[in-house]
This record gives sequence, structure tokens and C-alpha cells, in this order.
Amino acid sequence: MKIKLITIDFWNTLFDSENGFARNLYRLNALKSEIEKLGYSISENEFNPAIEASWEYFHKIWRNEQRTPSTASTVEFLFDFLKLPNDPEIIENVTEAFGDCIIYHPPNLLPGVKEALKELRSEYILGIVSDTGFSPGKTLRKVLYDAGIYDYFSDFSFSDETGFSKPSKESFSAILDKYPYMPSETIHIGDIEETDIVGAKRLGMKAIKFIGDKTGVFSGKSNHTIADAICEEWKEILKTIKEIENIN
Repeated sequence: MKIKLITIDFWNTLFDSENGFARNLYRLNALKSEIEKLGYSISENEFNPAIEASWEYFHKIWRNEQRTPSTASTVEFLFDFLKLPNDPEIIENVTEAFGDCIIYHPPNLLPGVKEALKELRSEYILGIVSDTGFSPGKTLRKVLYDAGIYDYFSDFSFSDETGFSKPSKESFSAILDKYPYMPSETIHIGDIEETDIVGAKRLGMKAIKFIGDKTGVFSGKSNHTIADAICEEWKEILKTIKEIENIN
């Protein structure tokens, strides 16, 4: 069956997780600058456990509730953890800095992505289905634009905007419901089995598990998957989609 629509994950599928250290340092400096206005200071030794705790808070909600906390709520958790005053203006400033730091220290586009997207866009409708962390969808759009691939995509489903994260039906249907295609005429490409692949397959979509990025927390060459195929390089993607179309 001919594939009409392709949705693609952002992190560790299109982009790697590099520059995380630089982003963390940017967040630390932004926090330092803002809380100094309140007469407080913080060291890196205090900040790192707080960031780890905030990510644990994030992952608990992400996994258990199938949504992602907003940047603001994660920053508020961070302030509570560090026992800092809940000053709305300061929290707003820190939230903005935490979200925008990816613009100044962006991840890298994975090898072959741009060439593959150009080829895919000539034949298929492309969309992004991505869960967000500190950086919201509006900021990830800028990262896509700066990388020169924004215009390849017709639709976007970011968890901070839809209120749902993968593997929920809603995260995918935010795009799929716009088109008159059966789920079997669509395919999702992503790296995480429990969210990208399970979510897509539950809807009846086809799925490709991408294992070509080794910088992510969930990266690995595991062949255990319910996906229709596994790809390690973007130059394999078009050929793999054609193979899936020929089988079905």
C-alpha cells in the first residue's frame, strides 16, 4: 500500500543530543543571574543535583501521564527543590532562558537528514511528532528553521502544544486527523520503542525504528522491536519505505 504521510520524531532521530553540557551551563548562568536579583547565589554543585531532580520529575509525568510538563512548571519544581523564593517575574525570566538556550547551543542535525528529507518531501507529506523538554515547540521550530529543514514539514505536533505526549493517540492524531488517509497509509520514524513505535503501531500506522544516533538516553542497537523496519542511517530511509509499501 502506498504511503501518503510520514511523521518524524525530533530528538535522536533528526537531531542528536550533543551540546547538552553547554546548554546546562547556559541554564546555570541564567539562573545565577536572575536569583542574584533576589540576593541568592548557587554553585554548580548545588545546581547539578537540582537539574537531575527536575528531569526525574519530568520523566515521571512523561511516562505515567503521557504528557510533558511545561518549561515553567519544571522551573518551578527546580525553584522549590533549591528552596528559592517563588518570584513570578524571576521564574518567567528563567523559564524563557531555559527554553531558548537550545537556540544558542543547538543539537546537530544527524548525517544524511537534509538530503533524505528533500527526497521524501517530493513524494510524501511530512510532519513532526515530538515530545518536548525544557525547550517548547515554538523554540524547536526555530531550531528546524536554523538547520534549513523547517520548510520540508507541513504539520507539527509538539507535546507542550497538544497537551499529549507519545505514545498517546492524541499526539499522532493531531496531524493524522487533518488528512483523509488510513493509518496504514502513514508511517512514523522515531528512536524510542515505548513511545514512538508503540504509539504508532497502536494506531495502525507503519513504523521505522531509527537507531543511528548514539547520543541519546534511549539510544542503542536493540533489534527488539514491533516496528516494520529498523534503520541505522538516513540514507536507508527511502529504500526502507519502498520495501514496506511493497510488502503491504
